[in-house]
Amino acid sequence: MQIAICDDEVREINKLYSLIEDYALKKDYHIRCSRFSTGRELLKQDRFDLYFLDYMMDEMNGVELAQALKEKFQSGVTICYLTNYESAALEVINRRIYADGFLKKPVAPAMLYEKLEQFYRASFADRLELKKGKAFRTVYTKEILYIEADRKRSLLHFADHTEAYNYLLSDLENNVLPGEVFFRIHRSFVVNMQHVVSYDGKGVTLTDGTVLPLKARNFRDVYRNYLFRSGN
Repeated sequence: MQIAICDDEVREINKLYSLIEDYALKKDYHIRCSRFSTGRELLKQDRFDLYFLDYMMDEMNGVELAQALKEKFQSGVTICYLTNYESAALEVINRRIYADGFLKKPVAPAMLYEKLEQFYRASFADRLELKKGKAFRTVYTKEILYIEADRKRSLLHFADHTEAYNYLLSDLENNVLPGEVFFRIHRSFVVNMQHVVSYDGKGVTLTDGTVLPLKARNFRDVYRNYLFRSGN
């Protein structure tokens, strides 16, 4: 798991960095943590699994930085704000502005460890490690719209591109994809239910407007169960 800390207070960065390093060592977790003092510096980097962002920074505040990260990667990013302002914490809670959580400064170790455990476990549920050639590529499940069978390959369709992987669709379905999110609606298509907008007796409409044929008779029940579990 790769974590970025961005705060314009060096003391706060170093304190949080040390706490994360100690926790990773204690739990024997593979966590790589990087420190940044400005948003501009952070925006030059590749994507991280988790961002700890100071809510109030002089050059670019946490909300502006979160928006810039979202635009850069064309998708949601996992954000936990750091703030010593009670009003800012309440704003994060009430408006959910690009946030998956917040920690009040000074950061209490127990609260940080609770968040780390939550995010660490979620990071593996939210991504796949797929073999491409001789290497493995990380694919974030929430970015996949649907998967299409293409003979001995599978085509992963994203909002702006498509990638081919040398997996049979049945192998992905049975051995790789989290069943609570992905569902096979047709012999040639598996949909990500996070991107389902509507459906009828003939097809399923996704967030990008794609309409896929629907053959699975139990889709209605499966989709309703998904919505109930996810709280949507």
